[in-house]
Amino acid sequence: MFVRTIETRAEALRLVAAGLNDCEIARRLDVPRTTIRDWRRPRYVPKRPVDSSCPLCGARSRPIVLEAERYAELLGLYLGDGHISNHARSQRLRLFLDAKYPRIVDDAEAILRATLPFNRVGRIAAEEGRMTIVWAYSAHLTCLFPQHGQGKKHERPITLEPWQGALVDAAPWAFLRGCIRSDGCVFINRTGPYEYLSYDFSNHSEDILGLFERTCLALGLHPRRTPRRIRLNRREDVARLVEQVGRKA
Repeated sequence: MFVRTIETRAEALRLVAAGLNDCEIARRLDVPRTTIRDWRRPRYVPKRPVDSSCPLCGARSRPIVLEAERYAELLGLYLGDGHISNHARSQRLRLFLDAKYPRIVDDAEAILRATLPFNRVGRIAAEEGRMTIVWAYSAHLTCLFPQHGQGKKHERPITLEPWQGALVDAAPWAFLRGCIRSDGCVFINRTGPYEYLSYDFSNHSEDILGLFERTCLALGLHPRRTPRRIRLNRREDVARLVEQVGRKA
């Protein structure tokens, strides 16, 4: 009887694929219509594949999607204003974003949801509504961001793993976008009678400034570096940044 049920279900699904409705399939196979309905649209769908694993450490995990464009921007956001904290059975990533830029907040949350599609992701308001914290939980956040460590980022070395460097090389503009959206600004620079658009990225970490600068140079841009910031204001550079990175709005 059990074997026949498997064969019947397989035949029912074949008829479903052929376009027959539930009533016709039920009549042909002498099976209740509700059973056909349940086979067509099963009520139980596994929330995640049972064999999913972290693509970085190989341990069991919910699916993690490493796509260059999304990850490079997410890395820039994390290096600029991100923080990971450890919890009993998981880790929490928080991205601290200016609430007056709702599109940036929406994009950051969308990137997190696409990267960790089966994990808890959300946002909360902070500092009386002036800041939005986009957060995500996963047991493998330090796999995604091995730059995590004790103390502040500018108090410890920040270098990219080879796989991170490859993703940034594949999507350099996305990395710059994440940096600008977290710890940068786009403003009108006024010098006497002249005014022109400029991009600025500031960070206390010399290493993070170096990553930003090297990415700019690889793209043929002309960054001007000072001890705590990098500025781009050449007309041709700004035109490319507006097209590829966008204004901070």
